[in-house]
Amino acid sequence: MKTKCWFNQSRLLSRLRTSFCALAVVGSLLTLPTAEASPPEPASGEFFPCFTYAGPPHQAGGNTVITFNVTTRATGTLNGSLVGTELDVVHRDGSINLHGTAVFTGTINGSLEGTLLFTYNGIGNANTGHETLHFVGRQGTGGLAGVHFEGTADGDLGGECDGDFGGHGTYAGNVIFAR
Repeated sequence: MKTKCWFNQSRLLSRLRTSFCALAVVGSLLTLPTAEASPPEPASGEFFPCFTYAGPPHQAGGNTVITFNVTTRATGTLNGSLVGTELDVVHRDGSINLHGTAVFTGTINGSLEGTLLFTYNGIGNANTGHETLHFVGRQGTGGLAGVHFEGTADGDLGGECDGDFGGHGTYAGNVIFAR
């Protein structure tokens, strides 16, 4: 004869397993470090890029594609140098789409020292030599670990440098420091 038990052992074990898994997930989340950041601080300054052709320009679909090696001196909130590459697509009408990456080595606000990876994209005009960029700095090392830098830059070709041609411009944005 079968007796009915008021509880089902397999159902109890299933619920215990579910509860244990939920507690394990919550417990592991509680052990993760928390991150805090300062409020955004304004940043501004000047930059002086020097462009050197990384190879010969080539044609693609009626556009001219140019890759540059770029070295830049920065002053202001950023004080140091950037070294990177830039890809420019010059369209038939003289408009330019550009994308680049550069590693900044120097200081922010004259005290924090290290490196910061910058990526940027923007537009320009081959006829006037004017460019407008949006940039982001992240993945810092040393005193710049945890720093996030974001802003815009406006610049013009013209200026002396040891490369094929130089430029000058201004930047403005915000910097956030990890605590």
